[in-house]
Amino acid sequence: MFDSWGPTRYEKIIYNILPERLLAARLSGIARAVRITHEPMTSCQLTVNETACGVVAPLVCFYAWWLLRCAVRDGIKRIYFLARDGQLLLEATQILIERWNLDIDARYLYCSRESLLLPSYEQTGEFELHWITWGYAGAISMAEISRRISVDMDEMRPYLYRHGLDGCLLLPEQPMQRSDIAKVENLLKDAEMEQLIRRKSEPQFKLTLAYLEQERLFEGVPWVLADTGWRGSSQYALSALMSKAGKRSTTGLTGNYLGINLEAHQYGNDSLHAFLFDWRISPRDYRLYCFICFEMLFSADHGRTIGYRRDGDIIAPILTQPPLEYVGEAVDFHHRKTRDYASLLAKHMPIDAYDDSLSDVSRSLACSFITTPSSEEAALYGEWPIASEMGEADFQPMSPPMGFVQFIRCAMGLDKIKGFWPQASLVRGNQHLLNGVYNVFLDIGVLDWYRRFLLRY
Repeated sequence: MFDSWGPTRYEKIIYNILPERLLAARLSGIARAVRITHEPMTSCQLTVNETACGVVAPLVCFYAWWLLRCAVRDGIKRIYFLARDGQLLLEATQILIERWNLDIDARYLYCSRESLLLPSYEQTGEFELHWITWGYAGAISMAEISRRISVDMDEMRPYLYRHGLDGCLLLPEQPMQRSDIAKVENLLKDAEMEQLIRRKSEPQFKLTLAYLEQERLFEGVPWVLADTGWRGSSQYALSALMSKAGKRSTTGLTGNYLGINLEAHQYGNDSLHAFLFDWRISPRDYRLYCFICFEMLFSADHGRTIGYRRDGDIIAPILTQPPLEYVGEAVDFHHRKTRDYASLLAKHMPIDAYDDSLSDVSRSLACSFITTPSSEEAALYGEWPIASEMGEADFQPMSPPMGFVQFIRCAMGLDKIKGFWPQASLVRGNQHLLNGVYNVFLDIGVLDWYRRFLLRY
């Protein structure tokens, strides 16, 4: 561990990268101020405290600062933060809005891919094929497809026979052969199957639309979406759902996100913008490719949204169980320290003091945590339960300890670990040199080619 009164590596990054020296001193000083506490802490709590104050809080607050600058510039009066990653972003943004006395309403939408994708369905296009058939490492089972489209296996039976997929009835939970994916796509484009999926989606569509009306999305007030981002699937589904209801604006939807992947989905004339990176227009930085790390650091204190229900005159979200106690304590640290950072930032900095280099600082903070976690960070956050599937049915530790042999087996595709943060696994296995080699491999920028031609997904 470090001297608690001295700067951490994250505080040094903030101070050293920002070119404006007064801004650098204040923002790194705020991180140190919220970190130093007289509250007794265990060694695990000290690790979470350092990460919360040095990585999570600055990253969230710098993004929120950028978001509000964009809103003021564009005349935006309302920002909708998407659950669950948006909960922490919302908390910081609300503090900045209040302290800076901005005429902007920040609101929270309980939603998820699961709660939006099926209600938005009208017919099977490229976007629908992706969300229905996508699986981690290219693996998907017919049972999972059945769950996503809300059509049970007995109802699918005649269509499976029609398209030569009757073998899936014997072992529906088993990952399908890659040669069967083309047959699945033909099945999903079957006119009768499309009609069946539409019929299954209708009750959910009506409830979801009622929830959006309740949350005032259709009032005509200029608004944007805010979230971590990545592929933009939730925005696409929202836009498609609003179009299906005849309530989509002719100017389209706008989303201002933390980051946007190269394979982002865009509906019609919608627009997507990013604070940290937009790989559609800039080279992909594979050191930031571990999206599950961001989702872990921005975790909410509630479970995912799986749908909506009527409760009297209210449309309420249906939520899964909240995080486990082990995770909940870290989530609480992340949220408390982020609120503290936002309060001090707004107290000592005006909104116009924003500097574009804050995105560079944020990238460096994220890269440092992801690629070179300390032994304490790797051990603690490596045990974070993560699920690779949309339905979150396969929770497991994000980064189990990994030695040289197992890493090579994973690299060759012989072993598969879902939701994998490789650097933390290598640090936990004392493979620091191999971790350095792996990070150099990421810098070469051939990860997609490696996956496509060696791992074949």
